[in-house]
Amino acid sequence: MKKRPPMYGANWSEGFRMWRDTGRPVKVLVLDARACLPLLVFVVYWCWTTFYIAMSGIIFFSVISWAGLTMPTALRMLRRLFVGPLRPAVPSWKRRRLA
Repeated sequence: MKKRPPMYGANWSEGFRMWRDTGRPVKVLVLDARACLPLLVFVVYWCWTTFYIAMSGIIFFSVISWAGLTMPTALRMLRRLFVGPLRPAVPSWKRRRLA
C-alpha cells in the first residue's frame, strides 16, 4: 500500500490539526481579543477616565465570554429581553415558536 505524501508535517494527519482551533474565540493570554480593544483605547489616550472605561469594557467582555456568548449573541439576547417574544413583522405561519 502506498503512503500518502505529507501535507504540512511528517505525518499526513498533522496537516488537518491546524484547523482544530479555528472555531474558538481568539484570546490574548487570558483575555478575549474583543476585551483588548478597550485596553488599546486606554493605552492610546492615557487618563483615568479611559482607564475606567477600559476596565468596565474588559469586565463586560470577560463576563459574556465566561457565559459562553459572543457580542452579537449578547446583543440578540438583550434585544429579546427588551422586545419580548412577539415579532409583529413576521406572519404567524412563519414564526418560530421556541426561538
